[in-house]
Amino acid sequence: LKLQFLYFIVNHYLPHYNNMPTLHGHPVSQPCRSVQWFIDYSGVDCEVKTVDLLSGAHKAPEFLAKFPNGQVPSLEDGDFCFGESIAILQYLADGNDIVPTDKKGKARLQEYFGRHLSQVRKFSTEIIRHVFFEKDADEKKKKIAAGIESTKAMMDSFEAHFEKNKFVLGDTLSLADFMFAPEVDQLSLVEYDFNTYKNVGAYIERLKEVKGYTKMRETMAEALKAMAPKKE
Repeated sequence: LKLQFLYFIVNHYLPHYNNMPTLHGHPVSQPCRSVQWFIDYSGVDCEVKTVDLLSGAHKAPEFLAKFPNGQVPSLEDGDFCFGESIAILQYLADGNDIVPTDKKGKARLQEYFGRHLSQVRKFSTEIIRHVFFEKDADEKKKKIAAGIESTKAMMDSFEAHFEKNKFVLGDTLSLADFMFAPEVDQLSLVEYDFNTYKNVGAYIERLKEVKGYTKMRETMAEALKAMAPKKE
C-alpha cells in the first residue's frame, strides 16, 4: 500500500511540480508587475525568478540563448520560451474564467491590448522613464511635466470611462485591468495629481480589494528602495 501511495505521488505530483513554468522578470518593470499580479491573483502554478537588470543579466549569453529579445518579462515552460507581457498573460490565463469566451468580449480585450501598446504605455515612456534615466534635476522636472501634458487627453478619456464603469472593460475585472492598473498607479512616483481624476483614483482604490494588487505595489516599492542610490 505504501509503495502504491509513493507511486501515485511520484507520477502525479512531481511531474507537475517539475514542469512548472518560470517567469523571469523584475518588479521595477510595469509589464513584469502585471504578470506577477495575475499569478498571485489566479494562483496559477508558476515559479518567479528575479532577473538582475542593473547587472545586465537580461543581456547575458545564457539568458539570450532562451530569450533572444533580451527583455523581461519572459516565460519559460519546459523548452517553450517566449516574451511580451500580453502574450504571457494570455498564456497563463488560458482556461481561466477571467478570459472572455464570447466574440464581443474577446474583441474588446484585444482592442484594449492594442490601445495599451499604442497609448497607455506612454505613462512609462514619456513620464516614468525620466524618473530613472534623466540625471539633471531641471531637465527631469521639465520632461516629466511635458509627459504629463502629452498624456492628458488619454487620462481624460479614462476619467470619463470610470465614471460609468468599475473596470477597464466594464463592470467585471479582466486581463485589461492587469495591464492598465500597474501602468497608471506608478504615477504616484511623480506625485501625480489624482485630485483632477477622482474616478481614476476611485478605480485604483477598488483594486485594493482585488487579490494580489496590494502585494504587487509593495513589491514595486521594495524594488525601488533597493535600487535607490545609497546615501553616504
